[in-house]
Amino acid sequence: LMVEKVGLYWHFVDLVWVFVFTFFYLV
Repeated sequence: LMVEKVGLYWHFVDLVWVFVFTFFYLV
């Protein structure tokens, strides 16, 4: 289903943002 793919995509985006913010926080 398309909705499931969109939900999975947004979970991936949230994970990427967590890594980005952690990286900038440590730097």
